[in-house]
Amino acid sequence: MELRRAIVSVCLANSKPFHPRMPFFRCRLHHRNPLISKKDMDLVDRDGNKVDPETVDWSRYGAGRLPPYQFVQRPGPTNALGRVKFIFPNPHFVFLHDTPSKALFGRTERTFSSGCIRVENPFVFAELLLNNPAKLNPDSIQKLLDSKKPQTVFLDKPLTVMLLYGTVGAFDLELVRFYNDIYERDARVLNSLNAPFEFHLPTES
Repeated sequence: MELRRAIVSVCLANSKPFHPRMPFFRCRLHHRNPLISKKDMDLVDRDGNKVDPETVDWSRYGAGRLPPYQFVQRPGPTNALGRVKFIFPNPHFVFLHDTPSKALFGRTERTFSSGCIRVENPFVFAELLLNNPAKLNPDSIQKLLDSKKPQTVFLDKPLTVMLLYGTVGAFDLELVRFYNDIYERDARVLNSLNAPFEFHLPTES
């Protein structure tokens, strides 16, 4: 928003509604799991060094004893976070990011993510945020992508980020749209609005 006017509108895919019957289970990850190679993942130790999964004795680890490794997906077009992510420190570890699953933006309901928010046109969004054509433009973005090296770009000035949730939207003062209350928050709002009005005078200290 700029002077109460929307200067750009982007399509988002947000997180799934909480499923109260989501199953919890235990399974085993085998070192020959095809997902490791299919998803362009590396096994790294606590120092960030790559480790060959074939050299690890996985039988040593199990419940109560986790392996000192983690799987890291390589940067690139197939990465689950796409080619760029937008980090804004918050206690919920939520951020905005690109996605290789562009077809999801064609859906009417786009609750596919696991907590973060996917952005349809992330590079247009990045140019808008930085607002520095000399530093970030389509050509410089392409050079960053071609380098295939992770790089961090900071904003010159901090911006306030607001993630708002609403089930009614007005567009151009002529069209009003109603959406499903996927996070089931409307009931609490309505209950508060319908509750008897209460006013408490401040007590003298």
